[in-house]
Amino acid sequence: MHRCESDPVEPKMAELEVPIKIQFLKLKRINELNKRLREEIKRERITASNSCLSIIDYSTSHRDYTLPGIWGHPPPGSNPFRGSTRGSQRKYAGHQSESSTCCVLM
Repeated sequence: MHRCESDPVEPKMAELEVPIKIQFLKLKRINELNKRLREEIKRERITASNSCLSIIDYSTSHRDYTLPGIWGHPPPGSNPFRGSTRGSQRKYAGHQSESSTCCVLM
C-alpha cells in the first residue's frame, strides 16, 4: 500500500501498534506471574517446628542404622552396603570417640 504523507490515519495506526504490542507483552508477563503465584499458594505449607517433629518421629519409628545412637549397629552379615569387614575394621580401628552417637535429638 502506498503511503501518503498527507494521510493522518496511517502514522497514528503505526504509532499505536507499538504501544499495544508492548502492553500485550506486559499483560502476558503479568498473567504468567499470576499463574505461578497461584500455583505456589496452593502448595501445602508447614511450620519449621512441625517439620522437625515429623523428622524426629520418622527417625524414631523407622529402623535406620545410620542413627546408631537410636538403633544400634546392624547384625553381622545383614548390611548389604558394607564391603569386606577386615578393611572397614582396619580403617576405623584407630578412631575412638567419647560418645557412641553422632548427634543429639531434643
